[in-house]
Amino acid sequence: MMDARETDDAASPLDEEFLLRQAAGDTVLMREVAQLFREQLKGQMAVIAGKGAAALRYEAAHTLKGASLAIGARPLAEAARRIEAELRLAADGSEPAGLDDLLPRLEAAAADCDAALAELLTRA
Repeated sequence: MMDARETDDAASPLDEEFLLRQAAGDTVLMREVAQLFREQLKGQMAVIAGKGAAALRYEAAHTLKGASLAIGARPLAEAARRIEAELRLAADGSEPAGLDDLLPRLEAAAADCDAALAELLTRA
């Protein structure tokens, strides 16, 4: 059986036990979900960090938040939630105050999560 590592520490980028439970204990499915998430992560981050319409960037942040929660990537979900709130203001026509500060935090959380997923995928 694969070494599922519990990450109760709120700073851990990925709760592997949670992800394994989401996959009903099926490590093959867990690996497939991890790979699909990594692909989705790249696309959503490109939209969020891009210069597109605020509404599209908001939708990408919202999607990333939900997907992150679904796999146990709580720090990434929290970073996505924060930027989602600012992008919602922008989409509604208000001036978002914190986007410049929040984007680097989201990018760091995404990089940490991606590295944790890559490491998970290298294990048998």
